[in-house]
Amino acid sequence: MSKENISSDEVDLGNLFKIIGKGIQNFFNVIGQFFAALYHYLILFLLFLRNNTIKLGLATLIGAGIGLYFDLTKPAEYSSKMTVEPNFESTQQLYNNIYFYHELVQQKNTTLLAKSLNISKEEASKLKGFYIEPIKNENEKYELFNKFMQEVDTTVVKNLDIKDFKKGFSDFDYKHHQIKVKSTNSVIFRKLGDPIVSSLENNPYYKNLKKINDQNFLQNQQVLVKSLSEIDTLREIYNEVLLTEAKKTGSGTSITLAQGVKKTEEVELFNESLKLNEELIANNKEKAEVTEILNVVSTFSEIGVKERGVYKKYTFKIGALFFIVMLLITLLRQLNSYLINYKKNI
Repeated sequence: MSKENISSDEVDLGNLFKIIGKGIQNFFNVIGQFFAALYHYLILFLLFLRNNTIKLGLATLIGAGIGLYFDLTKPAEYSSKMTVEPNFESTQQLYNNIYFYHELVQQKNTTLLAKSLNISKEEASKLKGFYIEPIKNENEKYELFNKFMQEVDTTVVKNLDIKDFKKGFSDFDYKHHQIKVKSTNSVIFRKLGDPIVSSLENNPYYKNLKKINDQNFLQNQQVLVKSLSEIDTLREIYNEVLLTEAKKTGSGTSITLAQGVKKTEEVELFNESLKLNEELIANNKEKAEVTEILNVVSTFSEIGVKERGVYKKYTFKIGALFFIVMLLITLLRQLNSYLINYKKNI
């Protein structure tokens, strides 16, 4: 390689490193300029707050004072929660029912609300809201995914992974859900549990599903019990045959071989008996889990819990509202002054 070529390569590499270095420097310059601009506008905002402290503070105090008046004069609110486990894919209907009750509260339709919940109109007027949300558990997603993969043909879902499955997982797919009720009556909550449950239990569609499901469980149980009884009978027969053959005289070898064959068959029957017992236990366990259309894990408490929290109080809400309104008014006035001065300078 000639000296000219070597020199040319060194120049090219030198230019490349210069370009890379300049690019890195520009990158960090941009980052530095961004933080400098951020710092500049932060200082301007702090100066704005300092110059308008009296206005903003006074507006906030007036709003907080009005909010405090409402907090002191309005009736105290109480809440209670109930945890449920819907069966037969009734979760969406349960959510619709809770939304329906909440809408009646918002519309102040105490007549229909009292009729739906089997309470008096006066008690219905004390209700302030119905809410429902799932009790989210990530493990449930993995459990349902594994169950789904076992039940569905693998050729159909061979390209499905847990991420795709989780994307299609909605709030209705969770096992447990929590219903929350707010009221100014602290002892109304226990009266609401049964009507909420009955709203699903009395649904003809779900009643029919439960009836069919109960029949299937009963039929499956009868088949398992009958099969188990027949296997126990066969085991008794094999034991009797073994005892009879053991008493017979004859070739020791032939008796040993016969006993060995019978013993193997008895072990197979014993294993089959264990398998049927496990299936029977699983059947009874699954039946117990879907005894009702809506399983109540924990019901409403006798006395509600008083609603607390700074962000829920009118003192904070109205105070913050007045602060924001005054902030916007001040900003708009300064913007107007800037536009007037800008127009003069044109």
